[in-house]
Amino acid sequence: MAGPARPPLTTFSLRAHLLIVVVATLLPALLVAGLLVRHVVADNREAVEQRLLQAARAEAALVDAEIGGTIRALQGLAQSDHVASGDLPDFYAQAQRLLATQKTWSAVTLLTPEGRQIINTGRPLGEELPVVIDHDSFQRAVGTKTAAIGNLRRGQVSGEMGFPVRVPVVRDGRVPFIVSAWITSSNFATVLTTQASIADEWVHGVADADGVVVARSRDAERYVGRRGTAGFLERYQNADQGVYRGTALDGTTVYSAFVRAPLSRWIAGVAVPAAHVDASFRQSMFALVAVAVLLVAVGGGGTYVMSRRVARDISKAADEAEALAGGQAPSHAPARVTEVQRLLDGLARSAALLETRQRERDEQVARADAARAAAEAADRAKDEFLAMLGHELRNPLAPALTAIQLMKIKGVAAESHERDVLERQIQHMARLVDDLLDVSRLRRGAIELRRERFDLSEAVSRAVEMTAPIFSEKHHTLDVDVPGDLLVHADRVRIAQVLANLLTNAAKYTEPGGRVALRARADGGCIAIECRDNGIGMGPDLVPLVFDLFVQGQRGLDRRQGGLGLGLAVARTLVELHGGTIEAASGGTNRGSTFTVRLPTAKATTADASARPGQPQAAFRRIANGDGGLVMVVDDNRDARETLVDALQEAGMAAVGAATSAEALDLAAQRHPAVAVLDIGLPDVDGFDLARALRAQQTSVPRLIALTGYGREQDLEAARQAGFDAFFVKPVDISVLLEALSPSCN
Repeated sequence: MAGPARPPLTTFSLRAHLLIVVVATLLPALLVAGLLVRHVVADNREAVEQRLLQAARAEAALVDAEIGGTIRALQGLAQSDHVASGDLPDFYAQAQRLLATQKTWSAVTLLTPEGRQIINTGRPLGEELPVVIDHDSFQRAVGTKTAAIGNLRRGQVSGEMGFPVRVPVVRDGRVPFIVSAWITSSNFATVLTTQASIADEWVHGVADADGVVVARSRDAERYVGRRGTAGFLERYQNADQGVYRGTALDGTTVYSAFVRAPLSRWIAGVAVPAAHVDASFRQSMFALVAVAVLLVAVGGGGTYVMSRRVARDISKAADEAEALAGGQAPSHAPARVTEVQRLLDGLARSAALLETRQRERDEQVARADAARAAAEAADRAKDEFLAMLGHELRNPLAPALTAIQLMKIKGVAAESHERDVLERQIQHMARLVDDLLDVSRLRRGAIELRRERFDLSEAVSRAVEMTAPIFSEKHHTLDVDVPGDLLVHADRVRIAQVLANLLTNAAKYTEPGGRVALRARADGGCIAIECRDNGIGMGPDLVPLVFDLFVQGQRGLDRRQGGLGLGLAVARTLVELHGGTIEAASGGTNRGSTFTVRLPTAKATTADASARPGQPQAAFRRIANGDGGLVMVVDDNRDARETLVDALQEAGMAAVGAATSAEALDLAAQRHPAVAVLDIGLPDVDGFDLARALRAQQTSVPRLIALTGYGREQDLEAARQAGFDAFFVKPVDISVLLEALSPSCN
């Protein structure tokens, strides 16, 4: 057996393969060189990060040193006797002298605990001053009685960006005044320029506790007063120091380091453009790539020179192989490479062998095609034969059964025993024909289930009625226990057929006077139907095979049970088509048998089928003949035609017969029948065309009933298309036909 098909492989030339060899040889060395370069670059990058972090720490120390010096200077001013005595002019002069010594200060203020400025060195003494607006730092200084550092804002007096440093004046545990120094951003930025290690590419900055830029060594006028980037804010809120690669406020990718100053809790940061740090890495990688390209070029050139000679011979071999694939004879071209010459010789031998194998394969394919065509023709012939067999068997059965039933109607009792025997045997033959045709349809998947939601007890009642004659004949006791609330969504007629086959099987293989029980119950999500008998049972070797075609239990030469071994096979297939299961069990010989069918329970929401289920043996709808009109019977079988006409007349109906379609059309034109019972297989025009002709001819269209030996699904559909009102398969029980014609039916 052939394995799964492989996907087509991508092919490369010999030169490409040799180039791959060169690259594969150089690749490990290039990888090692790349790893070394990467390691060196990583070390350099780590050294840069450490320098950044050290610079940030130094900057944080400068920030705290500056702010700490401011706090100490303000604390000394807060101890002034002029504050205690309330000598505001002298305090103003003292503050002016201190201001001159502080290069980062812009003004000194004195405030009351209520936030009112009473002295501001930026304004003349006695001038009205605004109320403080930096409530956060002011309240912290008053509440904690310790120094407090405010965040960056625009000054009310100077109008410049800056921040206050506040020191409370404490007297006897009270805070009568707050002394503050106003430090502008431009003055504070001079602290950053004191670092001797600042490179041209590095940017230094300081941010307050809210992440707002207080001072920056570059573009201060653009970025002072703006909050840092989202990445910077997230990192400094989660750690007191760190180094990371991110984006600066101007959108440049940078390596940044930040450190939180211990005293002020402000952030000192240093950044350098990533391009500057990565420049050495790019240079190293460029050098590595250049060397790699050079090596590959040298190797590729050598490969090209070496592969030309080999490629010529291999190309010859490829041409020979393509010619061989195209059915051409090899040219036997010589090659200078020994291995290629061996390949060419092998191709020549393969060409001869392929030619031989091709002839053999063509012969085998021709034989296989002929065998397949013969098998398909035989299968078609078998199906046609079965259909014809059913038709030919039903045609003689129909008049025989009708004649027997007519004898009953007439009350002929002299040969009642023989009549009963004939009726039973004819009905038995009809069941055999139905089983044969059902098997054929099931094997071809030609049976269509017509599902509806119904109570299982209805199908059970129908099956019991169908099998009543055999139970009566063998004097069996049938015990039926089926609740009236078991709902299934299935084909009503096919489920009844399954149950009838099980009951018939139980009756056949149970000695006269036996007992058969049919019970049903809800079992989880399904309905379990059990048919149990006390008959001859089955051996363990028969149980697994009992549902196979033509398999039967052990019988005597008299074959009293009859049948072809098809009923259980049909039952299993129908049950499985419904999504159910069927099982057989037996305790052994003479211990009876049990057959269990499980069908899915119908859901409460299952919608009923749009049409009632039917089969070829059932009418499309009931036909009424209440107007006493004439019934015309058309059948080329004389016995079938005459016995049916006699039976209808005996039942009190006006009936006439016709043997051909032409005779039927003439008779219909003369007598205008109300109902026409038509055979389909007529010798001149078939029953379908006759039905259309009758409807076209009559001003009052007669009701049409099909009565035929053809019972396939396609025959039923053709009858619908032809306009028939009912469809019956021969032999039909005369009582069923009379019921369809009865005035009480509608």
